[in-house]
Amino acid sequence: MLSYDFHTHILPGIDDGAKTPEESLKLINSLRVQGIKNIVLTSHYYSHKESMEDFLKRREESCKVLLPLIPEDINVKIGAEVYVTKYMFTDRLDFSPVCMEGTPYMLTEFSYGASFEGESLKMLMRLMDLGVRPIIPHIERYEKLIKKPDAISELIDMGVVIQSNASSFTDRRISSKLMKLLRRGYIHILSSDTHSESHNSPRSFSDSIKAINKKCPEAVAYLQENAEKIWNND
Repeated sequence: MLSYDFHTHILPGIDDGAKTPEESLKLINSLRVQGIKNIVLTSHYYSHKESMEDFLKRREESCKVLLPLIPEDINVKIGAEVYVTKYMFTDRLDFSPVCMEGTPYMLTEFSYGASFEGESLKMLMRLMDLGVRPIIPHIERYEKLIKKPDAISELIDMGVVIQSNASSFTDRRISSKLMKLLRRGYIHILSSDTHSESHNSPRSFSDSIKAINKKCPEAVAYLQENAEKIWNND
């Protein structure tokens, strides 16, 4: 089993994820049942709709409510799922507040039509020049990348980390393509992207691991090893 989840919407009342602390704790417990003991809280930050300062204030208030309630056997880090736009770069050079706590890793979401050949690639490279280590979340949503795996390889060669949602490995529409990417080492980490018990449920971890074990059993240890390195900023 895996013990890390780098992509969750568990902080209460800050985005389209958990609405209350009670719901947040239920999601954390569901992840614990799946074997997840290390969780990154990555609320949505839409850089074209809100200043980073306003987002950080809202996140801090949500953290004050939830963090004291988290069970002692659960390790938590704070981060964000950052929707990357040109507005991020107008007057800012430090993006550490929206990176995963204690690391340079950032969940960097782009328009799902991005090909990472034009403006999206320029913004990605600019983040990296500023010390950010991008994690592209739910790679399966980027149709142009899925159709052109060599483009994923090029991003990996640049130092980009690729994340897939656990639930996608049990989705017949995309699972076979993801399994091929996983065999080639083009998916580095698996995460839940959980919003609720019905939207990317934490329960997807068990089902996805079973599916992976059937077709690519060696990949589970690979995913766990990558997760440990990222968590520890190794």
